Amino acid sequence: MKIRFMARAILAGLLVTGAAQAQTVTVMGSTALGPIVKKAAEDYMKSHPGVQIAVSGGGSMTGLNQVTSGGCQIGISDVFATPDQEKAGIKNHNIVVQPFTLVAHPGVGVKNLSAQQAEQIFTGKIVNWQEVGGQNRKIVRVIRPESSGTRAVQKKTILHDQEFAKDVLIQDSTGAVVAAVATTPGAISFVELEHLEKNKNRIAGIAYNGVACSNEAVKSGKYPVFSFGHAYTNPAKLGDPKVKQAVEDFLAYILSPSFQRNVIKAGYLPVDYVKSLKTKL
Repeated sequence: MKIRFMARAILAGLLVTGAAQAQTVTVMGSTALGPIVKKAAEDYMKSHPGVQIAVSGGGSMTGLNQVTSGGCQIGISDVFATPDQEKAGIKNHNIVVQPFTLVAHPGVGVKNLSAQQAEQIFTGKIVNWQEVGGQNRKIVRVIRPESSGTRAVQKKTILHDQEFAKDVLIQDSTGAVVAAVATTPGAISFVELEHLEKNKNRIAGIAYNGVACSNEAVKSGKYPVFSFGHAYTNPAKLGDPKVKQAVEDFLAYILSPSFQRNVIKAGYLPVDYVKSLKTKL
């Protein structure tokens, strides 16, 4: 009995020691990028039991600010860092290409918007779906907060850097946007293609200038609304060499050919597919 007890105690001690030595990598930022990074984390941890990857949201700007200050090891973002953040020494890794699409409540009666119509809807110049060939229903604009990279991409590509209308409904995450659009008659928003693919029974995609959002349309250059998904690190703030190694290994896994092939299934595009397409979003 004593031998068994001692063996169990030793085993428990080893497990505690192993848990204590596990390297934790914190990832914060884009809720649009979150699902693919969480998938990568789950896959990576299965083959690296000594590493814990903790992924949380907060928006692209939160991710960029946190990685700049050392509040996390990886900041994920739909947009490039600001010049001041770059001066602070953070390093960019383009990890995927993200197609974005307009989405609406299924009852609006519109399947396509021209660039001008989309711009005027979100700037508030068009207020009823009837004005663009849809139902006689007030347009409800659902957008992300200023901390969101999705909002920054939308402002750049859809609003052409104009300001959003004042009567917008702001939601803190992409999931909340999908829920709001699905349950609010007359609602319209802007999300990553992956979120439309997963919610086609709840929300409707809207083509942009006659082209529906798809991986192939982005790859061919016919569909212009996309951004790079970024993972930023701050080498000077990583500290522990083991944590630094874990961060580098995890990013290498995301960029490995095997994982990059899998991103297509999730509604993204591998970085190598669109090397010829340049964006500074």
